[in-house]
Amino acid sequence: MRYLVFVFILLSSFLTSAEPVNIALLKQQIEQYQQSGEYLQEVDKVISKAHSYLQKVITLNNKKAHPGKLALVLDIDETSLTNFSKIKARGFCNLKNSIHQEILAADSPALKPTLNLYNYALKNNVKVFFVTGRDTSEKEATIKNLHMAGYQKWSGIYFKPMDYHSASIISFKSSARKKITEMGYTIVESIGDQYSDIRGGYTMCGFKLPNPFYFIA
Repeated sequence: MRYLVFVFILLSSFLTSAEPVNIALLKQQIEQYQQSGEYLQEVDKVISKAHSYLQKVITLNNKKAHPGKLALVLDIDETSLTNFSKIKARGFCNLKNSIHQEILAADSPALKPTLNLYNYALKNNVKVFFVTGRDTSEKEATIKNLHMAGYQKWSGIYFKPMDYHSASIISFKSSARKKITEMGYTIVESIGDQYSDIRGGYTMCGFKLPNPFYFIA
């Protein structure tokens, strides 16, 4: 009898070996990751590396006889602003209409390490550009929110066109960076919470912030 029970347990373990992580447990882990401070610590580590890299490029640029025009490109959601309380409230579900209403509320706080980098860039004559997956219908609310959160000025902000239907955001973000370079800027670094924020070229370096909350191709 004991042998049969052992065989049953052994077979059960094989039958469930491909089972994904339980979503309820995963949500708990994500909440703990954010609320423990570990998430912000990891954001700070990435931004610290971005700061060091930017500082080196600025120093080298200033030594040139004819310094170039330097730029910093920032994503907005989970990069410049944090929406965690709203993401948690909707159960980590990416409901398009809910997200749109959250954006229109224009009350998301700054992700402090990014805001510090933004201020450093401006103080050192590095122009800041925002390139966001938010669409043009959310422009007014986004500008209001950025100002409220401490991002008082920038040299350009690019919103996803309403008629953009590609499965990936990469081509839009890449084309926006291309436009910036065509204005004579060297984009020192592009920072975002998705790999799609930093792929596609037209930047010296890309820095990926942690984001276990959602995924954008």
